[in-house]
Amino acid sequence: MRFDLLSLKLFVAVCEQQNISRVADAEHIAASAVSKRMSDMERMLGTPLFYRSNKGLELTPAAHTLLRHAHGIVRNLMQMESELLDHAKGMRGQIRLHASLSTIVQYLPSDISLFLDQHPAIRIDLEEGLSADVLRAVSENAADIGIFGGTSLVAGLRVLPYRSDRLVVIMPADHPLSGAQSLTFAEVAEHDLVGPQKGSYLDSLVLRAAADLSHPLRLRIRVNGFEPARSMVEAKLGIALVPEHHAARYVAPNHMVAVPLDEPWGVRHWKICTRDVDSLPVPVQLLVTHLGSRGAA
Repeated sequence: MRFDLLSLKLFVAVCEQQNISRVADAEHIAASAVSKRMSDMERMLGTPLFYRSNKGLELTPAAHTLLRHAHGIVRNLMQMESELLDHAKGMRGQIRLHASLSTIVQYLPSDISLFLDQHPAIRIDLEEGLSADVLRAVSENAADIGIFGGTSLVAGLRVLPYRSDRLVVIMPADHPLSGAQSLTFAEVAEHDLVGPQKGSYLDSLVLRAAADLSHPLRLRIRVNGFEPARSMVEAKLGIALVPEHHAARYVAPNHMVAVPLDEPWGVRHWKICTRDVDSLPVPVQLLVTHLGSRGAA
């Protein structure tokens, strides 16, 4: 037993109107065509669907049963059409976003929240990674969008500006450098340093700056992330470089101070990378545009 969807939709309309002519006018179909579809359904089912009289149509028990199921089918069909249209417009889909830790803790939560408020049916799978890993993931199609720092580039990727942050030096309030208005890296390097994760954007900046010094860095410990760095500084294992935005959480309640780093590389620039934007799914294009506009705000 096979039902075609148009016949079911017409059947529902006929049941609601109890008049074939009105349904035919509303659907811009000949009344004879609507009548034939109803007769074909009755023949297929082997039972009448309507009692026909001069007053119009009256539903048979079989019609009431079919109508109950047809309502569900038509409702699901309309929902399917709506959802597929949303896909075509880029309103639905899944986006794979890889990003450096700094952007995840500073900017992406609010930026993603605003985006998902506007596109609630889109899903974002966010994964943390070092900048080099982020670039590789996008290049190898393991990610749709990457947020990275540094000057490394991969052929075939499009790069757009995202956001910038400023580095400060956090230290206990009784540290010898705590009274400074600003600090050069040479001054920082005279003291024990809580080093960043190996291979990170910050690590590359620190190592490049250290290469210009006449003595080695005093790296007592390395950590992955700003919360561990804060803990190490609180334990007086060294001072640490962290973004100004993040340092604001620590200074007042934890008897710590934050001193600006007076170096050209103390302002870090984060970037968005994708493959060819025009070939990306619409949801990915929407998020790229959104993140780019947030950085310019």
